[in-house]
Amino acid sequence: MSEPNMLDPTPELPDDTPISDVEFPARIRNVLAAAGLQTVGEVRETSDDTLLSLPDLGKSSVAQLRATLGLPSTDGVRPVGIGLKAKPKTPARQRK
Repeated sequence: MSEPNMLDPTPELPDDTPISDVEFPARIRNVLAAAGLQTVGEVRETSDDTLLSLPDLGKSSVAQLRATLGLPSTDGVRPVGIGLKAKPKTPARQRK
Protein backbone atom coordinates (compact mmCIF):
# COMPACT_ATOMS: atom_id res chain seq x y z
CA MET A 1 0.00 0.00 0.00
CA SER A 2 1.41 3.36 -0.89
CA GLU A 3 2.07 6.06 1.64
CA PRO A 4 -0.13 9.17 1.39
CA ASN A 5 1.20 11.94 -0.84
CA MET A 6 4.01 9.78 -2.23
CA LEU A 7 4.82 10.25 -5.92
CA ASP A 8 5.11 7.35 -8.32
CA PRO A 9 8.63 7.14 -9.73
CA THR A 10 8.29 8.14 -13.38
CA PRO A 11 10.51 9.70 -16.05
CA GLU A 12 8.32 12.84 -15.86
CA LEU A 13 9.36 13.72 -12.30
CA PRO A 14 11.28 17.02 -12.19
CA ASP A 15 14.95 16.78 -11.20
CA ASP A 16 14.32 18.83 -8.06
CA THR A 17 11.82 16.29 -6.65
CA PRO A 18 13.01 15.12 -3.20
CA ILE A 19 13.75 11.38 -3.04
CA SER A 20 11.83 11.30 0.25
CA ASP A 21 8.66 12.14 -1.73
CA VAL A 22 9.06 9.32 -4.26
CA GLU A 23 7.52 5.91 -3.69
CA PHE A 24 10.62 3.74 -3.83
CA PRO A 25 11.03 0.76 -1.54
CA ALA A 26 12.13 2.00 1.89
CA ARG A 27 15.49 0.24 1.54
CA ILE A 28 16.32 2.13 -1.67
CA ARG A 29 15.18 5.46 -0.19
CA ASN A 30 17.27 4.83 2.93
CA VAL A 31 20.40 3.90 0.96
CA LEU A 32 20.09 6.98 -1.25
CA ALA A 33 19.54 9.23 1.78
CA ALA A 34 22.54 7.73 3.61
CA ALA A 35 24.65 8.45 0.52
CA GLY A 36 23.54 12.09 0.59
CA LEU A 37 21.46 11.89 -2.59
CA GLN A 38 18.46 14.11 -1.96
CA THR A 39 16.78 14.68 -5.32
CA VAL A 40 15.72 12.72 -8.38
CA GLY A 41 18.19 14.77 -10.43
CA GLU A 42 21.10 13.78 -8.20
CA VAL A 43 20.22 10.12 -8.64
CA ARG A 44 19.92 10.58 -12.41
CA GLU A 45 23.39 12.17 -12.52
CA THR A 46 25.07 9.48 -10.40
CA SER A 47 26.93 6.79 -12.35
CA ASP A 48 25.95 3.14 -12.09
CA ASP A 49 29.38 2.34 -10.61
CA THR A 50 28.82 4.84 -7.82
CA LEU A 51 25.31 3.55 -7.14
CA LEU A 52 26.56 -0.05 -7.14
CA SER A 53 29.22 0.89 -4.59
CA LEU A 54 26.55 1.88 -2.07
CA PRO A 55 25.81 -0.75 0.58
CA ASP A 56 22.67 -2.78 -0.08
CA LEU A 57 22.18 -1.41 -3.60
CA GLY A 58 22.72 -4.08 -6.24
CA LYS A 59 22.20 -4.36 -9.98
CA SER A 60 18.46 -4.98 -9.61
CA SER A 61 17.99 -1.83 -7.53
CA VAL A 62 20.06 0.28 -9.93
CA ALA A 63 18.13 -1.14 -12.88
CA GLN A 64 14.86 -0.29 -11.09
CA LEU A 65 16.04 3.27 -10.47
CA ARG A 66 17.12 3.69 -14.10
CA ALA A 67 13.90 2.21 -15.50
CA THR A 68 11.52 4.14 -13.26
CA LEU A 69 13.33 7.47 -13.50
CA GLY A 70 13.62 7.21 -17.27
CA LEU A 71 17.37 7.30 -17.55
CA PRO A 72 19.34 4.68 -19.45
CA SER A 73 22.17 2.99 -17.69
CA THR A 74 25.47 4.81 -17.77
CA ASP A 75 27.64 1.76 -17.15
CA GLY A 76 25.88 -1.24 -18.64
CA VAL A 77 23.32 -2.04 -15.94
CA ARG A 78 20.03 -2.50 -17.74
CA PRO A 79 16.54 -3.27 -16.56
CA VAL A 80 15.68 -6.88 -17.31
CA GLY A 81 14.26 -7.30 -20.79
CA ILE A 82 15.27 -3.89 -22.13
CA GLY A 83 17.75 -4.02 -24.96
CA LEU A 84 18.34 -7.72 -24.45
CA LYS A 85 16.70 -9.57 -27.28
CA ALA A 86 17.41 -13.18 -27.96
CA LYS A 87 19.02 -13.82 -31.29
CA PRO A 88 16.98 -16.06 -33.57
CA LYS A 89 18.44 -19.52 -33.85
CA THR A 90 19.68 -20.55 -37.26
CA PRO A 91 19.13 -24.20 -38.16
CA ALA A 92 22.42 -26.12 -38.33
CA ARG A 93 22.13 -26.86 -42.08
CA GLN A 94 21.82 -23.12 -42.86
CA ARG A 95 24.98 -22.17 -40.97
CA LYS A 96 28.11 -21.59 -43.01
